[in-house]
Amino acid sequence: MSFAFTEEQAMLREMAARFVEEVGGSQAVRAAAASEPGHDPVVWRQMVELGWSGIIVPESAGGLGLGQIELSILAAACGRALLPSPLIATMLAARALSIAGDEEQCARWLPPIARGEITATVALTHPEGRHLPGDVGVRLRREGQDCVLDGAAGFVLDGHVADLLLVAARDGEAIRFVAIPAATEGLAATRQNSIDIGRAVARIDLTAVRAGPEAVLPGDAFEALLLHANATLAAEQMGAAAAALDRTVDYARQRIQFGQPIGAFQAVKHALADLALLVEAAESAVWYAAAVADQRPEELPIAAATAKLMASDALSRCAADMIHYHGGIGFTWEHDAHLYFRRARAAAGLFGDTDRQLAIIADGMTTDREMLRAA
Repeated sequence: MSFAFTEEQAMLREMAARFVEEVGGSQAVRAAAASEPGHDPVVWRQMVELGWSGIIVPESAGGLGLGQIELSILAAACGRALLPSPLIATMLAARALSIAGDEEQCARWLPPIARGEITATVALTHPEGRHLPGDVGVRLRREGQDCVLDGAAGFVLDGHVADLLLVAARDGEAIRFVAIPAATEGLAATRQNSIDIGRAVARIDLTAVRAGPEAVLPGDAFEALLLHANATLAAEQMGAAAAALDRTVDYARQRIQFGQPIGAFQAVKHALADLALLVEAAESAVWYAAAVADQRPEELPIAAATAKLMASDALSRCAADMIHYHGGIGFTWEHDAHLYFRRARAAAGLFGDTDRQLAIIADGMTTDREMLRAA
């Protein structure tokens, strides 16, 4: 597949980069960590005014009707600045509605999402944080026309401030998403402590939460949504990795030791060059995953898993070496290096850790071989 940004996508990248440079960075992360919502509502309103809240919402529902490439562009920009916002959470909810929702559900929820009137999120992670096939912590049982939800989900992105939660629940052999407004009786959202202070996550507890049949999304979206989630998260990780590397390279050019910049030493130069290769490889994987999500969805399982795997590795290595090459100052709370390291550690396990991504790739390769043999 040949890939290049269109003129409109290139303009979006430039605009997003300028915006996050103005509103993101260390102070924004630290302020968000100390605030109840975990993000700046003023900045989120600015993002809404830019149309970001409707980036992948169909035009028929008031959105821009763009694709995964455009969403990944925004995610990469936010990752570069470590910008806290409910963008990814809300867009994943919009994606779930678009994949599995019926016409009435989409008409009810997608327009207010696009207009920024509500934020939304998806509750699909087991409360213990694991992502195994079909492993969710919420159960759905039928009582007449209604359904009743019991259980919990953990590490839900911006779950404590979302107006709408799409809860993944076990329904017999299937997993269904159920659209639950935050004010529903029996639903409790509690912000969780996380190693990543720049990303707000919450535990969602559901006790006999009752919902009508109109709340249950009829389509099968669980596995597909995880793929889109990993493609989006990988873009954010890639942006953060590039920023961590750039800051380390800048420091290596400025820090004088033994009469010359430390970047002049061969051991440092070669190590930074290796990191640059990791970031470039992650970028290729991220944009390939974004492209196939829009054009060749049958390739998305391997592409999204590869992107998440490579972006996780790039960010983990770049963040760790950012601390290493900054020396003593890199270990301090005041320096930003630990913010990237925290993001690396937390994001690596979100929506499926390394073992899970490797399993997806292995399954895909095995299936491809079997299809070739059968042909």
